[in-house]
Amino acid sequence: MSDDGWTWELSSTAEDDLDGLSPADQDRILDKLDEIVSSPWRDPPDYGEPLQNSPYKKIRVGEFRLSVSFRQDDQRLVVARAKRRGGAYTADDD
Repeated sequence: MSDDGWTWELSSTAEDDLDGLSPADQDRILDKLDEIVSSPWRDPPDYGEPLQNSPYKKIRVGEFRLSVSFRQDDQRLVVARAKRRGGAYTADDD
């Protein structure tokens, strides 16, 4: 279980991804991140599902997929990308 020591952060790429979304979609994603790190019932890493051929885990938030890593040593959930489901799993450099 979480001891409320977990925090989350966005990579610069994830910040750019969020900047392109509507305020409602941004709020939904940020609220989910807050929920994950403050859950008294589950450890944050329990929310992540493995991504094939990737060092990241995925978290689904409605039609969005977050590519994340969980840093156990300092209890940080780091969001690498936030994309709509259709484009979340493609390799791109944009």
